[in-house]
Amino acid sequence: MSQPDQTERRLDGWKAIAGYFRRDRTTVMRWARERDLPVHRLPGGKQGSVFAYEHELASWAGRAEQRDLDSPADQPPPQVPAASDPPPPNAVPSSVAPSPAARGGKRLFVGASVVIAIGALVVATVMLTDMLAPGPSPIERAAALPHNKTVTDDYVAARDLWARRTPEDLRRAIALYEKVIAADKDFAPAYAGLAEAWLIYREYGAATESRAYSAAKSAVEQALALDNQLAAAHRANGFIQYWWSYDAQRSVDSFRRALALDPRDGLTHFWYANVLSDLGQDAAAQREYDTAQLLLPGTPAIAVERACAHWQAGRDRRAVMELEQLKSQYPSDATIRNCLAWAHISRGDIKAYAREYRALAALRGVPEMKRLSTQLDAAIERNPSTAHLVLVAEARREFAEGERKTRMTPAFHASCMGDRATLVTLLKQAATLGERWYSATLNKRIAEKWRGDAEVQRLLRKVVIATPRVDLS
Repeated sequence: MSQPDQTERRLDGWKAIAGYFRRDRTTVMRWARERDLPVHRLPGGKQGSVFAYEHELASWAGRAEQRDLDSPADQPPPQVPAASDPPPPNAVPSSVAPSPAARGGKRLFVGASVVIAIGALVVATVMLTDMLAPGPSPIERAAALPHNKTVTDDYVAARDLWARRTPEDLRRAIALYEKVIAADKDFAPAYAGLAEAWLIYREYGAATESRAYSAAKSAVEQALALDNQLAAAHRANGFIQYWWSYDAQRSVDSFRRALALDPRDGLTHFWYANVLSDLGQDAAAQREYDTAQLLLPGTPAIAVERACAHWQAGRDRRAVMELEQLKSQYPSDATIRNCLAWAHISRGDIKAYAREYRALAALRGVPEMKRLSTQLDAAIERNPSTAHLVLVAEARREFAEGERKTRMTPAFHASCMGDRATLVTLLKQAATLGERWYSATLNKRIAEKWRGDAEVQRLLRKVVIATPRVDLS
């Protein structure tokens, strides 16, 4: 047989066995245990990789074939299943199994010729997946499902409930994700989904910041431990790192990692756009919003956050106009009310802020928010110019209880209402404690409000962090 013919035959054998291993994930490791197949496994949970060396495979194949040649000749040939039947555990496709005539009366080891073909193609340190085939693509990872149908049904239902973004649906989604994890502790996507459910529940449901982020962080860490190539886990990690841990650079790095793993994931582009917008990278954020809308057309949440991004970029009038329009379309969307509240207080309109915050508290159903809304309304009745002190006092309580990590937001409220004394006090406390304020939007607005105030500018420089390195290409 000529060299080209040998190469073609080996390639055909590789293609056949790769397809077979995709159907039977356990065969490779079974051969390693039962037949000393020289496969080396790296740690890494369910998605851990294995690799093989060409010289070891060739040596093993030679020994296996010699054993077959030395075995009795009267053994019946192995049964070849029909094309419609799944192959038995130790079979190979008929396209690579030798014919009776080729056996010369001897029962050849059914895997030897195939492994020789593999050995001819595997270079010294080629990395193979559990199926001795290329690893699953990002889309395949995202669409991966448990083998148990009941567990799969629960997982799919949890994803659907999460997308609806109502408090009740999010509670049910969290419960289903926990049920899936209890049934399949190695299913990494369920942990990533649970993290995302808690992150969204924090925004739409009755969950405190610390409770939601703590649960999400734990789930993300477990997802990454099981599968470090899961884009959804890196995306959720980026969300937590920015909005809770206040580590902007690590957040950007996590989002870029997620996009490298799955560049066509619309949710990653969307969440990354929100971070870029808050960092003051408006042009880059708008490109990410564009991509997100192309990949997830008709998604209300993208339209809402994009409208809020106009405010973050200083386009206040356009932001309020679009948010009001969206409010009439989606009256039960909590994020719209939250964005409008920020836009109104940035103009010093505490009454409009209180109106939107009241609606937000009712939509989320958080008792602490309802209590604060009542206190704010009462303070406005007494004196609108000092009503913001209720917000400052609440922020101090949250800081003491671990629900808030910086004084950035109450300082912004004080600045918007022209309360220099409270602003300076908060800035001094933040500088003394080494706080780092990450939001370019809030920092810029405070700086512009007090442009000629040397003390405020000096204190502000102590807490403002540098903009992370962002790929704007």
